[in-house]
Amino acid sequence: MFDKPNRRDFYSGIPWVHVTAQEAHAHPLGRLGPIEWAISIYFIAIAVLKSWLALDYGLGFGGAFLNGIWPLLVGLGLVLRVPWAVIMAMISAALTAYALVRGLGGGGDLIALFEMIASVGILFYLIDADRPNLIYRHRYRKYSVEDDNAA
Repeated sequence: MFDKPNRRDFYSGIPWVHVTAQEAHAHPLGRLGPIEWAISIYFIAIAVLKSWLALDYGLGFGGAFLNGIWPLLVGLGLVLRVPWAVIMAMISAALTAYALVRGLGGGGDLIALFEMIASVGILFYLIDADRPNLIYRHRYRKYSVEDDNAA
């Protein structure tokens, strides 16, 4: 562990314990689990779908590349366990919300709505769950504080 102020979680009041990236990735919970793999595959599949739809709409290879590169980078970043992948997932959700609002009344509302619902659920998991916090933010909750207060 390295010295970083132990700030308490805003909602639960449980403090975070910060570790180095090497310590976090060496821990068994620091490896990708089935949910993290599913989220990564989801983003990569969205990248392929957006690229294919862009080609189908006649945007060409440049348009297909630009439509699919962001979710592809998010998926690959999540697989490679880099911290900026969570921020990119947030930006991806914001871009999806913009596309949903901009495209209301068009033909792609259902796809954008599904992607928005999935993105919000994924964000809640990536930001609040214990395993993603260890993998991407290199911290874990110190639950022993609760036990000390109960005694």
